[in-house]
Amino acid sequence: MVSSAVLVSLDPRDGSCKDVRIGLGAVAPTPIRAKRGEQVLMGRKIGQSLIEEAGHLASEEAKPTSDVHASEEYKRKMVKVLVGRTLRKALERVG
Repeated sequence: MVSSAVLVSLDPRDGSCKDVRIGLGAVAPTPIRAKRGEQVLMGRKIGQSLIEEAGHLASEEAKPTSDVHASEEYKRKMVKVLVGRTLRKALERVG
């Protein structure tokens, strides 16, 4: 119904976000990048509040439609949840 992928690299000197990509699937006619969600993370140390903000911005960038699988509202909520989960997992792997 909804998918999210995150690629993140951190600056080894201070742990700030050096590069990040957030990909979303099944929430627009084609897979998209959540560029506003990415921008909020760049150059900053990523904590819980930034993760939540990135998820919120990503959900605003999504263009889901209601279908037999889920409503537009549910898909937007899932974008927030999945971006948070995948970003935390990516940070675990990098850190």
